[in-house]
Amino acid sequence: MEQFRAALAERLAGQPAGARRWLYVPYDQLTDAAGPLARAAPETLGVLLVESVAKARTRPYHKQKLALVLANMRHFALEQAARGVAVRYVATRGTYREALERVAAELGPLTMMAA
Repeated sequence: MEQFRAALAERLAGQPAGARRWLYVPYDQLTDAAGPLARAAPETLGVLLVESVAKARTRPYHKQKLALVLANMRHFALEQAARGVAVRYVATRGTYREALERVAAELGPLTMMAA
C-alpha cells in the first residue's frame, strides 16, 4: 500500500486545485470508457475509490480474486490521476457507507458511477 500511495501522490502533484464534481466508483465499475468519466473533462472530476476490509470479510473471496480486485482499483486510481482526474483513495476497516459519509462531509455531494 505504501508504494501505491507514493505513486498516487506523485501523479496527483501539480494538479490544479479547484472545484470538482466527485464521483464514487465501485470496484465493479472501473472504466473511463462510459459514464461521467467518458463525458466530462478530467480536470473537472474527482473519483473516490474505497477499499474496505469489512466488505472483504462479508464474502468468501478467494485470496487471489481479492488481490486482483484491489490491484485493479489501485491501477485504475493511478490511470485516472495520470489523466488529470483528482483521486481520493480510502482504505478503511469500516463499511463503504461509513467511508462515503465521512468523505461526503468533507468534499460535498457525491455522484455514483453507473457505466
